Amino acid sequence: MTNAQHFPISVMFTSRNTAKTIAFYRDTLGFKLEASWPDEKQPMWANLMLDGQSVMIGGQMSPDAVGEMCGNDPGAKKYMETLAKEFETNRPGVGVVTYLMVPDVDKFHAGLVKKGVKDLAPPRSQFYGIRDFGVQDPDGYRLLFYSPIKLSECQSCGMPLTDAKEGQMYCQYCTDSSGKLRPYEAVLEGTITGCFMGMQKMARPEAEKAAKAHLKKMPAWAGR
Repeated sequence: MTNAQHFPISVMFTSRNTAKTIAFYRDTLGFKLEASWPDEKQPMWANLMLDGQSVMIGGQMSPDAVGEMCGNDPGAKKYMETLAKEFETNRPGVGVVTYLMVPDVDKFHAGLVKKGVKDLAPPRSQFYGIRDFGVQDPDGYRLLFYSPIKLSECQSCGMPLTDAKEGQMYCQYCTDSSGKLRPYEAVLEGTITGCFMGMQKMARPEAEKAAKAHLKKMPAWAGR
């Protein structure tokens, strides 16, 4: 695990009803329609923007039609025909979740509830430094809206994070010079000597047992 990082995204979803899907992103989720082709009345493609993040919508086409659009490029034709055939026979977006960052996830969630979006779980704070909730669009694609949050304690050792930045998961003792989480053995040794032997004055054998039991409760080491 590493401290959370956040980047703008650009994705494209295939839709069985582009007009309906565009309306959902624009009117319900608050995206801005940046461009559409060939026009807004009968769009086959559109680009919608939310805080610098792009979600493009492309209309479903038959394998034959999409293949003809590739001209004399056999490689592109085979690729596009395969995508079209797979979309015809599969449920869109299975196994994929697209993360979209918003300034205030609770305010964004409240706005969707006010607009009548149903079955929305409330936003939840995650140990990896974000607060999020999920939405499913008309075609079945899963969207996860989130905002970075400040955590109160290190997710590796439990130390207070008094001056933490949004999305910061670990304290200075649990990270190296580049900000990455140090190996378990290094964190364990620091917990043994610094916390249980140094602060609680335990003997080494007891400190080792206590440190291992303590770290096992921490999100970063829960699987150990």
